[in-house]
Amino acid sequence: MSLGAVNPADGLAMAMVVILVLSFGVVALLVLCIKRNGKQAETEVERLLEELRREEEEEKHPAPPSGTADAREPWEREEDWWKRG
Repeated sequence: MSLGAVNPADGLAMAMVVILVLSFGVVALLVLCIKRNGKQAETEVERLLEELRREEEEEKHPAPPSGTADAREPWEREEDWWKRG
């Protein structure tokens, strides 16, 4: 069967099948890209949510005072500076 022996109706059917297969391929590629990018975005969102959780935990449990008077920085006041006077 040579290329010239394909009648117009068969040529149209074959062209439509090729277009249909290419269309499904494009749709499948889009779905794959969306799925892959969606997973990456979730990890970014999860990372940000975890950072927020850690910050909230730190706010609930503040760090202990810097320690004894010897370990205090020169610019730090004593804890009860406001009681003196």
